[in-house]
Amino acid sequence: MGAGISSLSKICLVEPYGKRMRHPTPNKARDSGIKEVVEEVDIDYTFVGLGIENDEVDVAGNCGNMSSAIGPYAYNAGLLPLRLYKQQEGEITVTIRNTNTGKLIDSTFEVVGKQAVVVGDYTIDGVTGSGSKIKLDFHHPYGSKTGKILPTGNITDNIAGFEVSCVDGANPAIFIRAEDIEVNGAILPNDFNKLTDKLALLEHIRKSAAVAMGVAASEDQVPRTIPKIGLVSKSTKHDVLSGQTLEETQTDLVVRFLSDTQPHRAIPLTAALTTAVAARIPGSIVQQLLASTPVLKDAITIGHASGRLQVDATMDENDALLPVSATVYRTAKRLFEGKVYWIDNGDHDADEITFGSGGTHALGITFVQEVRGQNYEDSS
Repeated sequence: MGAGISSLSKICLVEPYGKRMRHPTPNKARDSGIKEVVEEVDIDYTFVGLGIENDEVDVAGNCGNMSSAIGPYAYNAGLLPLRLYKQQEGEITVTIRNTNTGKLIDSTFEVVGKQAVVVGDYTIDGVTGSGSKIKLDFHHPYGSKTGKILPTGNITDNIAGFEVSCVDGANPAIFIRAEDIEVNGAILPNDFNKLTDKLALLEHIRKSAAVAMGVAASEDQVPRTIPKIGLVSKSTKHDVLSGQTLEETQTDLVVRFLSDTQPHRAIPLTAALTTAVAARIPGSIVQQLLASTPVLKDAITIGHASGRLQVDATMDENDALLPVSATVYRTAKRLFEGKVYWIDNGDHDADEITFGSGGTHALGITFVQEVRGQNYEDSS
């Protein structure tokens, strides 16, 4: 929240799922394996990214890191179905629908005395302290924006003269070799920010690839946060933000992601999931740069600017290009709570305010559709 960087300027709109929301998901389910009527969902979650240098409100994609807080928050706020409160001790699983993408996420966490557990010994590189472990299982982690794992139809493409892999996983992403644009793959964010010409080049590649992926009709219509672009390099000995040195044998590959033209200080979770999916696609840029011997047998260990992250993707047994699930572990805790007040300055007509009116859909879906300029007709 705040700090003037895109990764810390986010809003989560959380609301009960309920019968009134049994309608096609925002992406019409496409071919992602999500049914138009989903009975098992427990809670709806809409992600909103806020502009840093402008007043843009972005609902184009999801945020995996914020997804980790949804289950525990909804449980403590009493927003979940009553059946989930019958068990007041132990491990529970909450199924979340992200309204931006229509994707489902299972969040598994511990509860004690009808409250989500916060204290624990699980640590994450780049996050201060430790906390209770939260397991996130993403259902069918592909096609979040385009409905396809390979939106261009190719495992690699030539975009603006560079070989890239365009993959639509938990969020759409573009992967490019760091060496191809002559940047050190283990570069730290502060040093990366000084390379304004490289950042401009990567933004050009990102927008060109977004059009090729079908994310936007033209470069000036490309959302600021998706697709993300990641620089990939082979595992090597390098320093991270904490000053710690990672040895070559401690990671399977090194990735540096950018969002809204800013280098991330850690890897975005949805980008990490998409990286894991890309790592399972034979011939992709990511797969080409993977270490021959993995750090862990059943995980991809990604080196990022703040350390390491383990994540994995499982592909369909009968289709090597069909991701079935992706799993990652996080922590979450409530920092503070309060109220936000909005004052109408009178610069608009009352008729212009339509948000949330005239239907029985989830408020989040209504908001997403209106921001996208779409009309979500009531099918009840």
